[in-house]
Amino acid sequence: FFPQAWILAIAVAAASFARATTLEKLSLERMTREADVIVRGRVKELDTRQAPDRRSATTAITVSVASQLKGAQVSSVSIEQPGGAMGEVTQGVAGLPEFSSGEHVLVFLKRQRSGAYVVVGGRQGKFSVRTQPEGEQEIAEDFAHRTEALDTLVDRIRRITK
Repeated sequence: FFPQAWILAIAVAAASFARATTLEKLSLERMTREADVIVRGRVKELDTRQAPDRRSATTAITVSVASQLKGAQVSSVSIEQPGGAMGEVTQGVAGLPEFSSGEHVLVFLKRQRSGAYVVVGGRQGKFSVRTQPEGEQEIAEDFAHRTEALDTLVDRIRRITK
């Protein structure tokens, strides 16, 4: 009986954890509606520090804005999210996007009371932008590595915001 109780407890805990880290799939229309700001830019800085609880990390991602598709005009935005790398320890949070210094991105952002932003839809709300090796065309890549011409994606977002 005792081992079966432990197996049941572990199974319930695992199921709860899986539900907690599952994100609802959001359409481009919904992400656009829910975002206060949609910007295209370059990751200028990643600043990971100890969270107030002293047991976890939080990262501030500063994005220098090159163009803006929605929201009040800004020259840069600060995105805050739990997790990050401090020394030899890296703490990841399932469902949140990863950023790297110098990366070109298109992001859907929701403003928080603190003034910082969070990414709408977790990793769904961040697209990596790069130029195709064989040409001049810029492409946007989502979290599932699907690509689309950046101009096409921007046109779709602009149609939704009208």
